[in-house]
Amino acid sequence: MASETPTRGLENVVVASTHLSAIDGNAGNLSYVGYNIHDLAARAGFEEVAYLLWHGDLPLAAELGAFGARLAAERALTADELALVRGIAARGHGMDALRTLVSGLAQLDDQAAETSDEHVERIGVRVLAKMPTLIAAWDRMRRGAAPVAPDPNLPHAANFLYMLRGTPPAPAEAHAFDCYMVLLAEHGLNASTFAARVAIGAQADAYCALVAAIGTLKGLLHGGANQKAMETFLAIEQPDRAAEYIESLLAAHGRLMGVGHRIYKVEDPRVRHLRRQVQLLAAGGESRWQAIADAVGRVVAEHPHFTRRQLNPNVEFYSAPLLYTLGLPLDLFTAAFALSRVAGWVGHIREQLADNRLIRPKADYSGPAPRGFVALNERG
Repeated sequence: MASETPTRGLENVVVASTHLSAIDGNAGNLSYVGYNIHDLAARAGFEEVAYLLWHGDLPLAAELGAFGARLAAERALTADELALVRGIAARGHGMDALRTLVSGLAQLDDQAAETSDEHVERIGVRVLAKMPTLIAAWDRMRRGAAPVAPDPNLPHAANFLYMLRGTPPAPAEAHAFDCYMVLLAEHGLNASTFAARVAIGAQADAYCALVAAIGTLKGLLHGGANQKAMETFLAIEQPDRAAEYIESLLAAHGRLMGVGHRIYKVEDPRVRHLRRQVQLLAAGGESRWQAIADAVGRVVAEHPHFTRRQLNPNVEFYSAPLLYTLGLPLDLFTAAFALSRVAGWVGHIREQLADNRLIRPKADYSGPAPRGFVALNERG
């Protein structure tokens, strides 16, 4: 018999304390370690944000230079790491490849099981630096192209686009992806971050926690929504078909991906910056996907189905045309999310380890009442 009323999905249940980010879903506010997301999106680069999340303050110039040098030194793949990439099947989803590649890094680390803060930070640098190189190499190999070695002179975001495409990105492209990475680096106790904290709370190692987070991020109600949002825009094809498509979707009881958020009851504060980056990219070339996204956004803003439920475009909504315009394959959209969010995951892993306790909620039993065992030959 139930003694307490369970909270479905742990909604609004406080299970941890964090200094990494603060979210006000009713006001539409987000900050990282006290810094407003609007200031960070407009004025900080991804390396600065990763440093902030791991060290609690924005870096000085010398500190940022040293941190960037550590990342640059870790980006190149060793022969064993390149063999990991070659050993993964070319078919399948990019998130499956990324999950396997990060797991493989643990097997090549003789100190993978160490969970001191020093080692977790070392592992964080290693994984943050190598994930873009690994997934770019895997994508190129499956397309029959040779991997592109990282350029130590390029920043983190630009380096990924360079390794993926084989040519240096234009400044607007590099800035757009860097802004994307800043915006997605951290977001409280979301599902993937919670998975990472559960794993490290059980005294697994940091690699296990990161693999758990990557697996969770793939979910369609989490990071996987960006791919589905783009598939929706592709199906709509033209801006003037947006209203008709959405009506048909709702009539079939379908879900419009990229719209709605468990926390935000107003527009996600990250949306304005992603929308702006999509506009800037469209001004330099293909504007079709921005136009379709804008048309869908107008329907959402006026349609009773969405307004009654306080459903607004979320971070995945404009992430989709941004990543598509930058040339990412659809099945690497969520992997791109992971390349950013790993900064937040590592911050939470370190935070959990600083005051660790096994995360063990309880479930309310709703099965049969106690009953006696009946021998096999007596069961009717």
